[in-house]
Amino acid sequence: MTITVPIKHVVEILNLEETDDIKSQLEQLYSDINTEVEGDNLIISIDDIHLLKPESYNQLIKLCDNGKLDKALDIAEDLYPDYKKSSELNRIIAQIQLSKDNFKATEHYLIEALKLNPKNTNALILMGNLQYRKNETDTALMYWNSALRFDPDDYLSLSNIGSTLAKDNHLEKARYFFEQALSVKKDYANALLGLGIINNKEDKYLEAFDCAIKVLKSNDKKSPLYSNAYNLAMSSAKDLISQSTYDVEEEIYALKVELEKASGKPIEINSDSTIKTPAKIVIAEYHNKDKHQLLYKNTDVTVHHLILHELYHLKLVTDARGIDKNMLFTSHQKHQDAFFKRNHKHIQKLKKQGVDSQQIDKIIISVFQGLNSQIYNTPIDLFIEDLIYKQDKNIRPLQCMSLVNLVKQGIEATTSEVILKTFPKHLISSSKILNIINALQLKDLYGIDMIDEFKANKIELNKANILFEEFIEYRYDKEPAEEYEIITHWAEDLKLDKYFKLQKEPSLSTKTADEVIDEITKDPYGLDSPEPQYIIDERQKFIDQHANDDTNKAVTFYMIGAINLLSKKPTEEVKKIAMEFAYLGMTGIDVKKDNYEVPSLAKKMSGYQTLAYYYVSWAIAIPDMLSQLQLPFDKEYGIAIKMVK
Repeated sequence: MTITVPIKHVVEILNLEETDDIKSQLEQLYSDINTEVEGDNLIISIDDIHLLKPESYNQLIKLCDNGKLDKALDIAEDLYPDYKKSSELNRIIAQIQLSKDNFKATEHYLIEALKLNPKNTNALILMGNLQYRKNETDTALMYWNSALRFDPDDYLSLSNIGSTLAKDNHLEKARYFFEQALSVKKDYANALLGLGIINNKEDKYLEAFDCAIKVLKSNDKKSPLYSNAYNLAMSSAKDLISQSTYDVEEEIYALKVELEKASGKPIEINSDSTIKTPAKIVIAEYHNKDKHQLLYKNTDVTVHHLILHELYHLKLVTDARGIDKNMLFTSHQKHQDAFFKRNHKHIQKLKKQGVDSQQIDKIIISVFQGLNSQIYNTPIDLFIEDLIYKQDKNIRPLQCMSLVNLVKQGIEATTSEVILKTFPKHLISSSKILNIINALQLKDLYGIDMIDEFKANKIELNKANILFEEFIEYRYDKEPAEEYEIITHWAEDLKLDKYFKLQKEPSLSTKTADEVIDEITKDPYGLDSPEPQYIIDERQKFIDQHANDDTNKAVTFYMIGAINLLSKKPTEEVKKIAMEFAYLGMTGIDVKKDNYEVPSLAKKMSGYQTLAYYYVSWAIAIPDMLSQLQLPFDKEYGIAIKMVK
């Protein structure tokens, strides 16, 4: 439809400025019209389709968007006799025909559309698409460029053109259009994804990963772009890691040197296939060693991230020590007893189901240890991963893959049917909340959303979000040792605070190694001693691996402390101690009694501890006479010697 109106009337009615720029003023106000000036008159062209009732037009567009093209074509053809002079209606019919591969009909309606409005950019782009489908690439580019001359900032069209070119491997031309689209709208997801796919095809994996993550961060899981972006992120990360040129050892070395200087001890990094976890840090002071040890398994493709993670764990400890606020996580028999008492009903339930008592003990202890590990490590790990993310963009693909694996393990551990049938519900819920927090960080850093896979209820989701928000509050201005505050708060919130104790690490400058060992020897099970649980755990794990049903684990445990203490003393002094134990043994040693004491050690010991020290003192100082004691602890001593070595 064309209307001719005196310019002065338009200026008066719309209160426009009386300038030569009337045409552009009108087109800014009304995007759906075209105007031309002829003398004192203004010729206004309006596409007939905009005279349709909004509901009719919206229905037509909705059907097209939803892929219901046959129904959309029926409606469009019904409208056509009354609106055949609508450039846009001709363009819509042409688009439907092209989707059906009806090239001849498509071209007919596009020619009509462009006759009615040569500036219809949608029609020009569609004509370019048609020519491209006909393998007329140069002609297609001519139409696309014509459209963009009328609207150079049409990032939608720029991206669509890029996608069309990329599908047929015209990568450089496609890259140009994607980059032009992004120069107009830097976060346009379609163009970012297209550019990422091109980068991946050209082996620019880090750039491809970066594009994919930007798309993931700007699209929720329901978006059709999400799955494509996730697949691109994972494939580009894997390809990058497999490249011989990909190396993060420089970052590892730099951090290692920094920490050696800060901690005052060397760090030894070695592969060890026997460790239970993919990587672990053995902090020197916790194990009476003169150097820190970082052990890792070579089987994990993300091993370099795991090494960095463990080094950062040492950094947090070193930073906390710098202000004398490092804390030790301890958990003793009284904590385990409290855990058993709390889960008494579930234990009885398992017994009624016919589960063996020893198996029940193993189940409950495994949950006890697992939850303690989670409540201690989760807040610390959040800070560590935040530091790694900020350290170097080159590390992010490696970190992302590793975090995805971690979250998958958490999903399996809290949704498996076997787990749900075996463990108490309230404990699974606490574990699930802590695992969801890891998933929340993954989403925060990389836009990858795996939260719904935990099948959590509203209470669990709400709790996880609240706890994660607390981490966010600390994250930006974290001070050394503040991770211990979060551990305390979260444990209280999740009612796990009765199963462990955080206590201040003794000042490293005020105790010698012998003093530390002596304290451990007093109470190797940690019942009275403030020493770290790390030492106790290491001993127990080793004993469990090497002992059998005929082995007295308590004696083995105490022997390790005895060897550490007595092997450092002069032989004559150990002989004296051995004779004092022999004198004590003449009256019999009852394993049920406590408060046994020999003068040279000036310490009170339990029955099993006394027997262990009795045996070790003779094994060190008078080995030829050891068999005459008739103490049946040869196996226990052999295991203890291996552990000390």
